[in-house]
Amino acid sequence: MTTGLAPRQQRSRDTQEKLLVALETLLEERFFEQISVRDLAEEAGLAVGTLYRRFRDKEAMLPVLYERYDARLTAWADAVWDDRTLSQHNSGKSRIRHLVASHVQFYCANAPILRTLYLHTRLHGELTIDNVAARRQSSYQTLLSPLLETGDWGETVGDDAIRMLILLLVTSVNEYCLFSDQKPMSGLRLPEENFIEELSRALESYWGACS
Repeated sequence: MTTGLAPRQQRSRDTQEKLLVALETLLEERFFEQISVRDLAEEAGLAVGTLYRRFRDKEAMLPVLYERYDARLTAWADAVWDDRTLSQHNSGKSRIRHLVASHVQFYCANAPILRTLYLHTRLHGELTIDNVAARRQSSYQTLLSPLLETGDWGETVGDDAIRMLILLLVTSVNEYCLFSDQKPMSGLRLPEENFIEELSRALESYWGACS
């Protein structure tokens, strides 16, 4: 199921872009629930009625925000490894650390959007976007395959171990980047470099044990 909200005319696309940029800007300052339709319209420099002509309410903007984020995530995943990076990080340990550091950088840079989508999903269920699961699987195959190419570990890591590695990575980075000011993370806060180093060591031990 798609959102069905992709505008056909350039003027409508420009209006939608202004509203999405406004939403991202306001999410830097406050939670989604604290943002009103009037706030969004004022930030975008548009009339409230213009927003309602594009979206039935502010919640209807979330699937479009999700699609926007999903495209950003896919582009990021494709860019994590290039020939220069693979050459620079030629050991399993170095590649895991680069993977963790890249996740931290991306998640922290997109924290307002990610936090909004995460909390909405927890409270209201998934936002349904066409083929998102397949794209996620493809992205993580791209992200993890360089770990097996170093020869530091075996090449027979099972699917369950791969899923667990992703879960450990994503859950840890989620908590660190999105909810660092809330317990339990607030009481366990590490400087970014220390967090990257310790999580890398934990994932390296797990990955090695599963090989």
